[in-house]
Amino acid sequence: MRRVEVSRCLREFKRMPTKILRWGALGGLIGLMAACGYFGSHVPGVAHSAPKTHAPAPVDPAVKALAGMVEAVGPSGSQPPIELRFSIHDRPQVGQDDEIDYALIPQSGGLETVRIVFGSLNGLQVVSHGPDLAGIKPASGVPIFGSVTVRPVKAGLFTLTAAVAVQSSTESDVWPFTIPVIAAEGPAQTAASQP
Repeated sequence: MRRVEVSRCLREFKRMPTKILRWGALGGLIGLMAACGYFGSHVPGVAHSAPKTHAPAPVDPAVKALAGMVEAVGPSGSQPPIELRFSIHDRPQVGQDDEIDYALIPQSGGLETVRIVFGSLNGLQVVSHGPDLAGIKPASGVPIFGSVTVRPVKAGLFTLTAAVAVQSSTESDVWPFTIPVIAAEGPAQTAASQP
């Protein structure tokens, strides 16, 4: 009886390497499939690529600049062929120069030239118009940017006027616009008014 058991054990032992080889190959195949993401589960040590996200569309600088501007008060009655927008960054202070950015936006095609001139009444001085702005054959809807420098001589609410000359092949007009400017007392005036 003992001999039969030994003989059977030897036969089983001879078949074991084949069984181990088969199970090892199967285990290796399952491991490889899991590493490649076949089963959809995370395998430690295997990097998975993140889902691709679309980068936001680049923002047009002109659109971004116009978003921070407000419309100047235009002429009442007929619609001008151009729009004037402006932006005041800080409240102007008495005796100090401050820049006001603006944009002229043609509202119709066929314009030959566009020019702008600024003026002011008591209490506000136009220090600089910046470079001479003249739009030659401006495209409809495309803004023309510029800036004007003002200096308040006293605190209060003032009006900066803009005369926009528009010339086309059939006519030439000047359109008046106004920009409200509130000036605050400067540091020297604030210190002088304190006891």
